Amino acid sequence: MFTCWKYFENDTPDFGMIQIMAQFFGRLHPVLVHLPIGILILAFIFEILSLFPRYKKLGQSIQPTILIGALFSIGAAISGYLLSQEGGYDEKLLGVHRNSGIATAIFATLFYFFRRKSILSLNNKGKRKTARLMFFALLVLLLSFTGHLGGSMTHGEDYLFNFDPETDIVNPVLKVEPGADIDSVVLYTDVIEPILAARCYSCHSSKKQKGQLRLDQVQFIEKGNKNGPVIVAGIADSSALYGRLMLPLEHEDHMPPNEKLQPSSAEIALIQTWIQEGASFTSQVQHYGQIENIRTYVNTLLAQTLRKPLIPTEPVSAPPASALSALTSKGILVVPVSTESNYVSVSFVNARGVADGGLAILAPLRDQLVWLNMSRTAITDLGLQAVGELHRLTELNLNYTPINGGGLKSIAGLVNLTSLNLVGTEVGDEDLQHLTALRNLKKLFLYQTKVTSDGIKAFSELMPSVEIDTGGYSLPQLPGDSIIVQHD
Repeated sequence: MFTCWKYFENDTPDFGMIQIMAQFFGRLHPVLVHLPIGILILAFIFEILSLFPRYKKLGQSIQPTILIGALFSIGAAISGYLLSQEGGYDEKLLGVHRNSGIATAIFATLFYFFRRKSILSLNNKGKRKTARLMFFALLVLLLSFTGHLGGSMTHGEDYLFNFDPETDIVNPVLKVEPGADIDSVVLYTDVIEPILAARCYSCHSSKKQKGQLRLDQVQFIEKGNKNGPVIVAGIADSSALYGRLMLPLEHEDHMPPNEKLQPSSAEIALIQTWIQEGASFTSQVQHYGQIENIRTYVNTLLAQTLRKPLIPTEPVSAPPASALSALTSKGILVVPVSTESNYVSVSFVNARGVADGGLAILAPLRDQLVWLNMSRTAITDLGLQAVGELHRLTELNLNYTPINGGGLKSIAGLVNLTSLNLVGTEVGDEDLQHLTALRNLKKLFLYQTKVTSDGIKAFSELMPSVEIDTGGYSLPQLPGDSIIVQHD
C-alpha cells in the first residue's frame, strides 16, 4: 500500500489513478486466490458431513459459505486478470488458467442459486442431495484444475509431479568434467549457462518470464526485458543481470528472491568476469584476460559439485509424525534426503525468525536429521547447545547468524559433521580450536568472518584434511570498471 500511495504522492504522469489502483488490486491476486479455494472446499466438506444425522445442522451454513466463496472467486478472477496485464507469463498457460478461473467464478455463482431448494425442480429429496453432490464435486474439480494451472505458472508446468527434494541443495551442474582442460571450454555454454539454469530459469525461462525477461536462450538475453538490455558488455556494474545479484538480500529488487537458494561467491564472480570481458557467448576460457581467476572459480564450483553431504547407511526409524507436523506448521521445511532411507533435512529458509528458545522442536528428530540449514536465523551461541544434540548431522549451515564463536564448543561432539558453513558470522581465530574435535570435517566456509590468515594457517596445520573456503573472489580493476566515491 505504501508503494501505491507513493504514486499518488508523486503524481506520476505515466499512471492515472485508476491504472494505479488496478495494478495494486491485481497484485493482491496471490492473496485473494487462496480464499475461494479454502472456502468452497470447506462448504463441500459441510455438504458431505450434513448427510450424517450427527452433523445435520451444518446444512444451514452451506449456502452462505458458497455465497462467500463465490464472491471471493469473482474477486480472484478480476484481480488475476489485472495481474496478467503486467505480462511475464507463458501466454498459452495463462489463457487456460484465466478462462478456467472465470469459469470457476461463474460456476460457483450459478451453483449458489441452483442449490436453493426453490429452484431445484427435483421433488425427490434423495435425488436432490445426489444432484447437489454431483454439481458440488464438479465445482471442486474445476477449482482444483484452476489452482493447479496457477501453480504451474508460478513454479513451472511439472512442479506437481516432478518433485525432487534435492533441487534446492545442489550446485549448478557445469558442463565441465573434473580434470578437464578448463582453458578449452566455452565460458558461457559450459559454465555461465548452467549457473543461470540453476539460479534464474525458475522465473526467467520459457515457462515463466517475470519482468518480461527470459535467460534460457541467447537471443532473449541479448534482448533484455521491458526496461531494456540486462547486460552491458564490458561493464558489469552497469548490467542489471549482475547488479541485481549484488543488492542487499533484503532489497526488493535483489535476485534471486530472498526465499530462493542464493548463488555462491564463485558463481557471482564468474558472471561478473564474463560480463566484464565482453559477455561473449562463444569465446573459450583461454581467450579471457582473467584466465587464472576463471580457473580458480570453476575449480571451486567443481569441488562443491563433487562434494555431496554424507547420508548414514545405518537404518533408522521413521521420524515421528507429530514432530514433522510441529515443524511444518511453523513454516519449517522438512524433506527426505533420499527415497531409500528415513533421514531428513531441515531448512529454516521460510522461518528465519526462529531463535534459541524455538530449537527444542528439533529434538525429536535427533536420530533422523542429517542436514540442517539455519542460515540467517536469530540463533546465537546459546542455541548451539540444542544443535549439538543432533548427533547425526553431516551438514550444518549457520551463515549470517548472530553467533560469535564461543558456542562452537557445543557442536564439538558432532563427529559425523562433514560440512560447516560459518560465513558472515563473528567467528574468530580462537574459536576454531573448538572445531578440531570434528575429525570427519571435510569442508569449512569462513569468508566474511573475523578469522585471519594466521588463524587459518594454524587450523590447517591441525586439520590438514579440511578444505577451507575463505572467499577471496576479488577481481582486478579494469579500465571499464565504474568507481563510486562516497563522501562523509
